[in-house]
Parts: sequence; structure tokens; C-alpha cells
Amino acid sequence: MKLTIEINMDNAAFEESWTWEAARILRSASQEIEEAFEYAPDAEWRFPLRDINGNTVGKIELEQ
Repeated sequence: MKLTIEINMDNAAFEESWTWEAARILRSASQEIEEAFEYAPDAEWRFPLRDINGNTVGKIELEQ
């Protein structure tokens, strides 16, 4: 099993405080992970990561 988290921080949402925005995205991702395992613990899944402005800036993916 492999969990991959990828975030591209080359946009305006990361300019003022990249640490705050990265942490916010990771907190949101942790909720997605909990929900994904609750509903489909044995499935492979992938979902986008979005910045505070709603732009897709990465992905999180589980490979079994």
C-alpha cells in the first residue's frame, strides 16, 4: 500500500504564508483520508487538493 500527497505551491495562495496554506490543505486532506477509509477501506482512491482560492494544487492518492 502506498499513500502519495503532492502539492504544487507555485501560486498566489502560498505567497503570504506558504506554511499556513500547506497546513490548511493537509488538514483538509486528513479529513478526506478518514472519510475514504470509512466508506471504502480496501479501495484505491484519488482526490484533488485545493488551495484557499479553490484552485487544484495537487492530489492525494492511495494505491493498494
